[in-house]
Amino acid sequence: MAMRYSRILIWVFVVVCALFAADVFVLPQVTDSLKTEAAAYYNSECKACHRWARKFAAPPMHDNVAQYAENPKAMVEYLMKPTPKHPDDWPPMEISPLNETQAKMLTAWLLYILENPEDPGRPK
Repeated sequence: MAMRYSRILIWVFVVVCALFAADVFVLPQVTDSLKTEAAAYYNSECKACHRWARKFAAPPMHDNVAQYAENPKAMVEYLMKPTPKHPDDWPPMEISPLNETQAKMLTAWLLYILENPEDPGRPK
């Protein structure tokens, strides 16, 4: 009888572990090197159209990022497959889709900047 309960307990443990491992989403830690890399990407690919706090050739990046504050996974998915969100108001983005590592890096940094607006590396 004890052997049966042990097997059931092991089976439940394996199933629970598999469920948690299947859908784990983690953004990288925002380090100085990540800030540098993400800022360089932003400056070369995003800044031409997105200013941080004002409209320019696209919506303010602050507003875009704020939409994803509660769902960073959706931001990563968007950056990996960008599609026009407001085609009547703004031209489509002309960036290549980011890979998952790049999208997570940029998302982590932008969310960090949103929460830390006084950071000296914040976009203008």
